[in-house]
Amino acid sequence: MGGAILPEHERWEYCVIHVNEDTSQQPSATAASQKLGGSMSPDFIEEQFPDQYKRKPSPHPAEQLGRFLNKMGSKGWMLTNITNLGPLQMYIFRRRKLP
Repeated sequence: MGGAILPEHERWEYCVIHVNEDTSQQPSATAASQKLGGSMSPDFIEEQFPDQYKRKPSPHPAEQLGRFLNKMGSKGWMLTNITNLGPLQMYIFRRRKLP
């Protein structure tokens, strides 16, 4: 063989994706109002700082993951494994390597 790659030999390419889990909570106008001793109402805080306190809710994590997996599948990637590497969750995909 001498290191030569045979044409009939299947070859694969791999893609490893680290998936973040966002455990942070959205800011609460009620909590902010309480921190300020009630000097500003939650409604006032939401009105004055809409970008911070009136966020559009994110899709459910299962829906987000489904969209991501479908996108990878449409590019020919197949999920082969999910593994944890310390605190990191890794998704391992593969597809046939084109000649």
